Amino acid sequence: MRLGAFDFRPGLWPTVVTLLLLPAMTGLGIWQLDRANWKQGLVDAHAGQGRLPPVSLAASGASDEMQYRRVFARGYYDMEHQLLLDNKTFQGHAGYHVLTPLRLADSDAVVLVNRGWVPVGNSRAVLPDIPGTSGEVLVDATIKLPPKRLFRLGSVDEANTSWPKVVQQIEMGPLEQLLDVTLEPLILLLDKDDEFGFFRDWKPVYGVTPDKHRAYAVQWFTLAVVLLLIYIGVNSRRISNEK
Repeated sequence: MRLGAFDFRPGLWPTVVTLLLLPAMTGLGIWQLDRANWKQGLVDAHAGQGRLPPVSLAASGASDEMQYRRVFARGYYDMEHQLLLDNKTFQGHAGYHVLTPLRLADSDAVVLVNRGWVPVGNSRAVLPDIPGTSGEVLVDATIKLPPKRLFRLGSVDEANTSWPKVVQQIEMGPLEQLLDVTLEPLILLLDKDDEFGFFRDWKPVYGVTPDKHRAYAVQWFTLAVVLLLIYIGVNSRRISNEK
């Protein structure tokens, strides 16, 4: 095949390698863009809901539209039956998120309140001290809906028989059995200024940000273009004018 002043004759192995790598690189770039768009949607939703005034939890519900909405509620913490959500880090240190059941004052409903992060300590065999209060509290928080799809690492129930109990993930059905209550299908992320909380730095996106995903996508697309140029270059020869 003649391409201007060059004769393009693709070899077998360069063609095979290019046909394998080029779709993979392009697909990874598209995947990174999809992740960026999804996370950007979370960031935008969080920012939009944060500009709205807080509403009563009783009037909010657990619809997708209430994700990241600020709410307030009165109730009593069940300090005797708390959960420690495992595998949570803060500033590079391992620890737990403290999930405390809150029995609402104006109904029999119970909702889990994430009161923030506590460190593991010197040994996982010794659980951290998680103080609170037995009196009525006014909770200012943000609604976080539980994930619809879970990657199961293990059973919700841990070996410890006393409280607090360590759990691996937020799955409402097993947690209701563990607590022996009916839970509202949402989590309250306690406001950072609440005196009965721990370390809190709530974000809609953790880890890789949308901008980083876009940068990774550009890298994959650039590699795909470079691969294509190399494939053309190694399989092309300049046509000589000499007979």
